[in-house]
Amino acid sequence: MKLRMLLFTILLFITCNSINFAQSGEVSGKITDGSDGSALWGTNIMIAGTSIGTTTDMEGKYRLSRVPTGNQIVVFKYLGYRTDSIKVVILSGKTTRVDTKLDLEAVAGQEVIVTAQLQGQAAAINQQLSSNKIVNVVSKDRIEELPDQNAAESVGRLPGISIQRDAGEGTKLVVRGLSPKFNSVTVNGQRIPATDAQNRSVDLSMLSSDMLAGIEVFKALTPDLDADAVGGTVNFQVKKADNGWNSSLKLQGGYINQDKAYDNYRGNFAVSNRFLENKLGVLLTGNIQRANRGSDILDASYLFDSENKNATASKIIVGNLNLGDRREIRDRFGASLVVDYELENGEIMLSSLYGRTDRDEVRRRKRYRVDAAYVEYWLRNREINIDMFTNSLSGKHNFGWFNVSWQGSYSYSGSDMPFSHDSQFREIGAYNADLVANKGPKLIPLGAKNNLEETIFKQDFIDSETSKDKDFTGQFDIKMPFSLFADITGEFKFGGKIREKNRTLDKGQFMTLAFTIDNIGKANPGDFVTTREGKIKISNFYDESYTIDDFLNGQYEFGPAKPLDRDKLEAFKNKYWSSYVNNHAFDLEDYEAGESVYAGYLMSEINVGPDLMILPGFRVERTVTSYKSKFGQAKVDEDGIVQLTNSKDTVGTVGYNEFLPMIHIKYNFTRWMDLRLAFTKTLSRPDYFNLVPWERVLSFEGTIERGEPYLKHTKVWNYDAYLTFYGNFGLVGIGGYYKKLRDIDYLRTSRITTPGPTIGYTLVSPENSKYDTEVKGLEIEVQTNLRFLPEPFDGIVLYANYSYIDSKTFFPYLVAGKRNPRPPFNFTFIDSVREARMPGQAEHIANFTFGYEKGDFSGRVSLIYQGSALQIIGQRAELDGYSDAFVRWDFAAQYKIIKNLALQFNLNNFTNLPEGSYLGLESYPTKEEYFGWTADLGIKYEF
Repeated sequence: MKLRMLLFTILLFITCNSINFAQSGEVSGKITDGSDGSALWGTNIMIAGTSIGTTTDMEGKYRLSRVPTGNQIVVFKYLGYRTDSIKVVILSGKTTRVDTKLDLEAVAGQEVIVTAQLQGQAAAINQQLSSNKIVNVVSKDRIEELPDQNAAESVGRLPGISIQRDAGEGTKLVVRGLSPKFNSVTVNGQRIPATDAQNRSVDLSMLSSDMLAGIEVFKALTPDLDADAVGGTVNFQVKKADNGWNSSLKLQGGYINQDKAYDNYRGNFAVSNRFLENKLGVLLTGNIQRANRGSDILDASYLFDSENKNATASKIIVGNLNLGDRREIRDRFGASLVVDYELENGEIMLSSLYGRTDRDEVRRRKRYRVDAAYVEYWLRNREINIDMFTNSLSGKHNFGWFNVSWQGSYSYSGSDMPFSHDSQFREIGAYNADLVANKGPKLIPLGAKNNLEETIFKQDFIDSETSKDKDFTGQFDIKMPFSLFADITGEFKFGGKIREKNRTLDKGQFMTLAFTIDNIGKANPGDFVTTREGKIKISNFYDESYTIDDFLNGQYEFGPAKPLDRDKLEAFKNKYWSSYVNNHAFDLEDYEAGESVYAGYLMSEINVGPDLMILPGFRVERTVTSYKSKFGQAKVDEDGIVQLTNSKDTVGTVGYNEFLPMIHIKYNFTRWMDLRLAFTKTLSRPDYFNLVPWERVLSFEGTIERGEPYLKHTKVWNYDAYLTFYGNFGLVGIGGYYKKLRDIDYLRTSRITTPGPTIGYTLVSPENSKYDTEVKGLEIEVQTNLRFLPEPFDGIVLYANYSYIDSKTFFPYLVAGKRNPRPPFNFTFIDSVREARMPGQAEHIANFTFGYEKGDFSGRVSLIYQGSALQIIGQRAELDGYSDAFVRWDFAAQYKIIKNLALQFNLNNFTNLPEGSYLGLESYPTKEEYFGWTADLGIKYEF
């Protein structure tokens, strides 16, 4: 009965709507900037005296349906520009073309001068204000004028967003305190598959900002968006061809002071044109970049002092101190092709985007393993290749009383580590009796013997890992504008989507056994310098041409051993490869996965007068997951080789449905203030690897690791409010949000107490929390310009935001109780939980940009601040690991030499402040990493 009533209501609506359409007409056109003809995305268009309105798209185009016949006035508003009103005559069933150009609002007594930074700020503000969602925007002009190193860096300047960095470079996004796996990343609305082998996060360092037309971060979802974006959805807009021949070329060379090298470079080009009377557009872009990401690294870990382990605040001693010298070259390549064809009442577009990053890393480490009385030297030689490809065919069609859009796409992401070669050298009994281990890491090197004559080649490891993620997606959306009365208009929208995912992970390791290298030395005494016992000394593998100077700004000495030589260790591996064995325990981490998501939605945007918008709706998603992996027991045989026993394939399949209601409200109190409210339900699916039905029993470690295919997905209720004040000189926004997450999953460590052969083993397995997690925050944003001031101050453009984030979640931990006084004298273990904030969540985030543009000069100084964030959950608060507060200053400038030629200069991280982390209450450093500053000089030519 309910279904019949729903169908009857829809049919009645369609019938009335088609009748109403026959008594009205349409207005369409394009809005451009009067100074340079560029499209004004986000222009607000209204029919005077009604609630009929719309906004322009990325190309400045618009279409107004259900416009009453007769004489009408079309009003065009773009914040910071003069409002334009045009009288038109609307004919029944006809489309009236109205194009117009808008000019910058003049300041009394001053000449109107349009600058790129002003255009970029105005575009971002107008796109944000015209949206029916709570959204933050980075405009095309801002991206092009003074570009960031990659797409992640560009997004990281928006409110409520912090960046996870690798080698000092932005890679993944934390939105509103929620780790990258809780967010979705799309290109033109199509999902980018995860690049991480374990979870659902996306590495954005491979995506160049040069190929983007804009960035949107939707922080409160509507039913037409994928629901698995608890923090938000980051959407990258790809450029389309403008009218006429357009092309640009940008070349840069750079210096990095960390390695005193001039080998950084960057280049990109774009060519576009429109053919067949501007109906067919073709845009081709390409980019290449080499980035030297070397760094000096300190890592440390700590232990309880055993005699104080039951104290309220335990005494902490250094367990490990690692000093690392990393030299890494990252090469990036990217290209995009966009072909679009304009139909009489619509368009078809083919979009392809490719990005790749190749990483070549050599890391030398000196490890003070205080807990085992070792000093070790390691060299890692590693290659990682990350690929991303999206290809989509889409269409938009206007059939008068309804509009249809459709899209089919294929997306691929892959991460391939063909090898990671780790070589280990060890000195045993490596410390003097007067070693001081409870006063922090700086005193540890003073207690080391550094006996290089007894430092031997211990072991060698070759790891590999390949993950592939493929998405096949098809979707359609149907919009039906309606007009009940002059003051009640809107649109009815529904659609469906199917996404099929295929994902694989393949891991492996070859290694030398405990005495393999000793045996090689004894069997080939003439090839190596050895100890009296015939063990191979570290001195055989010194790199005489490589030096490590001023390590960690002179805080530590990396020696006395000379740096290890990559080529010599590679030659050793190649010569004695037959002595390496396969560690079959890694085979248990391989898996194949499939995930199908079927979604449908229904929503309506209702405009009551010019000031109130209500958007109710719901989304239904069905998820079906299937995984294939292995169960097995890893045992060391009599030859010391890790073998699998009781190995068998295993599969898991799970399906579930979720109903997701949502409502958005927007109310304009005045011409300069609006309020947005949103109440939505979203979800988050568990990490891929946690769902795999695998199990690995490590008998020699007394540990069992396993997945859990029946993990529940996380359900989230979201409450958002955002108040915005705006005018010709900028915008001020204040927003707050609250999220309640149910059934969040985590890795739990427990003890097996069931009688059997594995009783007493440590079990590591994912589990859903019994407690709700809460996240809440406050965001403040200011965008303004000072062009009302006299010269030279009228060229100042300011942007600033601040976010406060607080969260509460619960983590399990295992407490060792008293030992049983009777046989079998086992310890008792108590499962408990403690409260902490979400991992990766910074409490304070701030961004500030001071821009100045006058004449042919444009420049900006920017600051990024991220407060400390919880990264590692310890058994006690003293052993929790936190990332330190992070501050970074950048400078960018451009000077136009002639009309189409500009000189560009960038200075990044010019204060050279390190990234760090520390341990709990004592603030003992667990990581300190210096990357140095970089400088780039280049040219930009448009023709």
